[in-house]
Amino acid sequence: MAIVSATAQQAPFKSGIDMVPLSVTVTDGSGRFVGGLNENDFTVYEDGVKQAVSFFARSEVPVDVALVVDTSASMRDDLRLVQTAAMGLVRALGTADRGAVVEVNERAGIVQPFTGDRANIENAINHLSTAGSTALYDGLYVVLREFERERRNTPQVRRQVLVLLSDGLDNKSRLSFDDVLDLARRGDVGVYVIALPGQDPPASAQRQFGASLLDAQYAMTTVARDSGGRVFKPKDAAELPAIYSAIAQELTSQYQLGYTPMRPGGDGAFRRVAVQVTEAQRARARTRAGYYASRSIASLYPR
Repeated sequence: MAIVSATAQQAPFKSGIDMVPLSVTVTDGSGRFVGGLNENDFTVYEDGVKQAVSFFARSEVPVDVALVVDTSASMRDDLRLVQTAAMGLVRALGTADRGAVVEVNERAGIVQPFTGDRANIENAINHLSTAGSTALYDGLYVVLREFERERRNTPQVRRQVLVLLSDGLDNKSRLSFDDVLDLARRGDVGVYVIALPGQDPPASAQRQFGASLLDAQYAMTTVARDSGGRVFKPKDAAELPAIYSAIAQELTSQYQLGYTPMRPGGDGAFRRVAVQVTEAQRARARTRAGYYASRSIASLYPR
């Protein structure tokens, strides 16, 4: 199959073809982003079987970024720094990119739906306020559902990224982490987690808190890893501007690949995906862990 190279304005996939889309980050041994690669530098495997790459694009594919901010009461002291750093990421977006703002406290709310209007995004960030506890899993689920709607309704090839900032545990959600992970694996949404250190709990709650903290750390690490994203663990909020800047740089350095699975879909199984870079590049490729074969992958892109 011939490889299609696409720009952000092109609709690369034809009707009747199911494509698996992959956003791929490539770094060298020192963690620096590797640019200038072409489709021949990549090899894609599904469940260990080599696949033919049939779509390739560099970072000109526009991105939709959902900023998900924990606005529970424990974030009160750090909120101003969080807002300033988040606006730095917004200002780094390209002209074709869009942003959304979601707050998570006792409930999850989309305070600014996806838009290309930077002033509206910054205004939503500036008007965030803190209160209550944290329904973290509910918030992630709401945003991932919103991304699903965007994939159905947006007539353009777009990358999707979720940036979560939280300092607390989930103590209010009705949904479980398994619900979130299952939904995350059904889309190509890169999840970046910024885990601020939380406040120390009362001594009477230390044992329960410790177990819950380990569960939360495992959950966020898993969803970030399986989506091809990253986890950042700053010591304090002063490190946030540099972290948001690193995320923005990564988004502008990614490659977009697509392939048509050799094995027919529809069996409902989770299929593991791996991407390797040619040995000559001495680099590492990071992408999502896989996808469920029960859905039509072609629906992720326009026809």
